[in-house]
Amino acid sequence: MADYEIIAVREGTGNGRTHHIAAVKVGESLFLADQIVDWINAGTHRFWVWFQNEQIDVIAREQGSSRRYYLTIKSGAFPPVALLSLPRF
Repeated sequence: MADYEIIAVREGTGNGRTHHIAAVKVGESLFLADQIVDWINAGTHRFWVWFQNEQIDVIAREQGSSRRYYLTIKSGAFPPVALLSLPRF
């Protein structure tokens, strides 16, 4: 398993109340969020972000009603929007 830092995000269309990350930037490469979800769920790669000078794991979580997976950060002392605080591309 390799570890990768997510350095930027691209938001997709949302409904105004929620945010949807459509893609992420890792180094100079761009990946669709669905590909990152697949790698996380398979245990192929680990992804993380820097937030408030700490390294936080990115995880895939299943949304209740749609059963679609989305990217968020591991629970802890940081708000779930930490991933959305990254630069946009």
